[in-house]
Amino acid sequence: MSVIKEAKPAHREFELDRAVLFSDAVFAIAITLLIIEIKLPTMPAQLPPGGYRQVLNPFLMEFFTFAMSFLFIGTFWKWHLHLCRFLQHYDDGLIHRNLFFLFFIVTFPFSTGAMMHMGNHFMLPLYIYLFNLAGCLAGLFWISYYIFQRKPGLAVAGLHTEKELLYQRLKYSFLTMAFGFTAIALAYFIYPDNTTIQNLSFCLIPLLIFFNHFRLKIKKRNTLRLVHVGDKPS
Repeated sequence: MSVIKEAKPAHREFELDRAVLFSDAVFAIAITLLIIEIKLPTMPAQLPPGGYRQVLNPFLMEFFTFAMSFLFIGTFWKWHLHLCRFLQHYDDGLIHRNLFFLFFIVTFPFSTGAMMHMGNHFMLPLYIYLFNLAGCLAGLFWISYYIFQRKPGLAVAGLHTEKELLYQRLKYSFLTMAFGFTAIALAYFIYPDNTTIQNLSFCLIPLLIFFNHFRLKIKKRNTLRLVHVGDKPS
């Protein structure tokens, strides 16, 4: 019986490592598949003056979309890594939420490919792409809420400041993307002929990102001040 009790923690740790390694493998495959959609343009034998720009512009836009998607997936992996460093246990609820998040990571090459080859149908690929971003952020926020709020026993003890700041970052990021995506969709549905309002709706997401960035900085400064004051002897 003593052998079984000693082996159980190591076995559970191995299972947690498997879950993290599985997630890393999904990230690695998804981020690699992004480049498959990019093809070098076919260069005609003769081009008029300025013709290279016309031929290369679609390729440059595809590469820009790839670079942005690479940045997004890399950021999601970094935040997922930060979440995993707090874990000491897992349960079925955490596994299900992690699979929900990985579903949207797997679909990222598809939505990126849709943006690269959108042609004249601009809005549908854009909606797919923004929905994919919102799904990834929803998954990360759902995981953080489960670990830090509902099942704090899954996380290591202490480190309350780091946990709170990461939770708030993921919450604000999800709310920014969800609110921005909803505003863009409503602008196109309510004002289908008003291009001014439609274009202005795209400015909402970066404005919210900057607002939440400064909001997080203020919260971090206030949290660290409270921790510092609490450490002082009374």
